[in-house]
This record gives sequence, structure tokens and C-alpha cells, in this order.
Amino acid sequence: MKTITGNISTFFKQLLNSYQICELCLQPTNQSLFICQLCQEQLPSLHSPCSQCSEELFNSSIAHQRCGQCQTNPPAFDYTICQYRYQPPVSHWILKMKDKRQFIWAEKIAALMIANPPTSLENVDCLTFIPSHTTRLLYRGFNPAELLARAISHHFKIPLKADLLIKTGGKDQRQLNRQQRRTNLRKSLSSTHANLSGQHILIIDDVMTTGATLEVAASLLKQQGAGLVGAWTFARTPKLNKSTPFPAY
Repeated sequence: MKTITGNISTFFKQLLNSYQICELCLQPTNQSLFICQLCQEQLPSLHSPCSQCSEELFNSSIAHQRCGQCQTNPPAFDYTICQYRYQPPVSHWILKMKDKRQFIWAEKIAALMIANPPTSLENVDCLTFIPSHTTRLLYRGFNPAELLARAISHHFKIPLKADLLIKTGGKDQRQLNRQQRRTNLRKSLSSTHANLSGQHILIIDDVMTTGATLEVAASLLKQQGAGLVGAWTFARTPKLNKSTPFPAY
């Protein structure tokens, strides 16, 4: 009897582990993700993004081309990979992770990133991430970008170098405009002067807003000798006026 009961218990545990409920439609899904395939296909995906800055090229049907801004004034980072717009429900998930301090959402977002990997990961020498502002780190208790980077590093077996960039101070960026972010970052982000000679570095972050953070980070990594610097972020904010403060996230 104990054996039969044990087998039944094991069966139901296995069934429950494979029987997920979609976060959005609340319908059963046999995916290992927290959303079903149909809802995943309906997420706010970026269409024809610039291969360098991920700004959407709405009038273009040519894949992997660069926008006019990146052609005339290229940023320090060589490419970005970003699948979703910072719009609901993607924005809600990020807010739950960052402002509601719900650790589980870092795991869920990482799982969704891992399920849709870029094709160039085999060429990456190591991963790194954008360090958190001290105030935000004390408030949350964790750095969302670091959690995503560690999950991706573990899954794809890519080395993670957590100490390439250092946050030394500065203001919280969330209510600063594009130029203010650049000025703040130059004062608050520094490097450890590691030897990255010729390496391909991929920066992991949750949201790309203006690109100012990645611009400064990529510059610092290239000053350390990195040959190629890219970024893989979960979401990208829609383009706004350069002087407009960006919404809190």
C-alpha cells in the first residue's frame, strides 16, 4: 500500500511540475515557461530594430540594418539584442521585479530570455552586467541585471565577469533625461582596468532606455582592450523626446 501511495504521489508531483498555468490567460500550458505559446507570440515584440541601438525602424523591411543616427554618430557598443518593447505586460513584469522586489520575476524573465537566445552567443568570450546604484541595491536587496546575467551564464556556460564595471556614486537615473544620464554616468561608473585585450564582451541588462548607460559601459570596456562589446537586454523603451524625463522603472 505504501508503495502504491508513493507511486501515486510521485505521479501527481510530476504532473503538476509539467502542468503550468499561463501568467496572462490563466490557461494550462505544457511549456516550462510561465506563459503559453500563444501569449508569448502576442508579447510587444520589436519590429525591424536597428542592429546597433535597437530603435525600431518602422519604415524598413530590411533586417539587421543600422538607423541613421548609428551610421552618422555610432555609439561605443557594437550591437544590441532586445526582443520586447517596454510596454505591458513586459513593463509590469519588470516593475514587479524591481519596484516590488519580487525575486521570482528575475527567474521568470531570465527564463524567457534563455528561451529566445541570440544566434551569436558562441562567439562571446564573457558576460558582464550594469552594476546597481547603491540606493537601489539597498532598497531591493539584489541587482536585477546581475541575476539575469548569472542565470544566462549558468545556462549557456559562458563565463561571467562581475567586476569589470564599478558603480561609484551618482544620482538615481530614473527621472533624468538623456543628457543628464550621460553626465551622471560619467561621474558614477568606472572600470577595474582588467585586461580584456581583443575579447568579445556581452553586457546583460533588464531595460535599455536611452542607451546612455550602455554607451558609457561599452566605452569603459573598450578602454580595457575589449575588441567587441554588445548588449542583451530584455526590453527597450519606445523612442521619446531627448529632453523628456523617462518613466520610472
